Amino acid sequence: LVKSIKIDLNKILLYAFYYILIISNLILWSIYGVTDYGVEKFINFVLIPLPISLLIIEKFTIRDRDFMIKILLGISIFLFVVTLFNFSTLSLTRSGVLGGGPIVLSRWLCFGAIVVLFHPGIKRFKVIYILLFLFAALFTGSRGPILSFLLVIILYFFFNFRKVFFRTFTLLSFLICILFFTGIFDQLSQYNTVSRVFMNIEEGGLRQSNGRSLLFVSSIQEMIEYPFGVGSGNFVEYTDRSNFFKNKNLYYPHNLFFEIASEFGIISLLFFLIYLFQSIYLSFKLNLQNKLQAGNMMFYTFVFLFLNSMVSGDLNDARLLFVFIPLMLVKEIE
Repeated sequence: LVKSIKIDLNKILLYAFYYILIISNLILWSIYGVTDYGVEKFINFVLIPLPISLLIIEKFTIRDRDFMIKILLGISIFLFVVTLFNFSTLSLTRSGVLGGGPIVLSRWLCFGAIVVLFHPGIKRFKVIYILLFLFAALFTGSRGPILSFLLVIILYFFFNFRKVFFRTFTLLSFLICILFFTGIFDQLSQYNTVSRVFMNIEEGGLRQSNGRSLLFVSSIQEMIEYPFGVGSGNFVEYTDRSNFFKNKNLYYPHNLFFEIASEFGIISLLFFLIYLFQSIYLSFKLNLQNKLQAGNMMFYTFVFLFLNSMVSGDLNDARLLFVFIPLMLVKEIE
């Protein structure tokens, strides 16, 4: 498929990150041991985002990129339809569909909403499509994807204040009035999964949840004690709260940076950060400054996936993020 390779800084950083992560993990496994979860996570990561990313940076054109977006949006639509058929189950208990978890399902649904929002080829019934995706995402009980969607809207609003202020203010005011003054919000909150999405807001204040904070603190402590990592899947095995986290079925830090640092080492994290921020710089320069509509869609979709990986999910759940990093630079790479 690839007859020749053109070298640039972004490609060097991508190859270096994956190379260091793979080699480091194999060495760390020989030292700290191997778990079934770690093997599954590592194999899925190496066999899915790695070859796809390499294919994208070496072969993809703008046409290929747009076709891939259509495929991904089609998956979101398919999962939306499946969600409707499983509505009775999802409204009672937090679960996913087709073997996937609720976090992954919510991400795909909100991903569909983001793509529809910024897709230059979708103009009619855009608001209706977005609301349908978000409505279905509420019943997964996952807060991270919905919060990430709202943060992307805020970021877009920040970059386009003068252009979208009146339109955004009018639309949000209309939606808030519908939710609260028609009683729809109260009716939705009666469902267990929907109420979980809003569980941090109660009686006008914030209800503290210490699950994430404990994971983050334990990740930092593990990074200090094992700066070169402990191997894929071994975070929970070497943390000082191992039994507590296992009883809560918390096997990873729920933050991509902490997961890479604690399991694959600070050096792997450093290369990933350099690769990530250099890609963000190129995307911002390519897409936002040139005001390319399709480019805007790629950039804001990437931001959505990135924000998700900061508050929920593991390396497997971030596979689409790793694919999107080179995908949003197709024009630059081409």
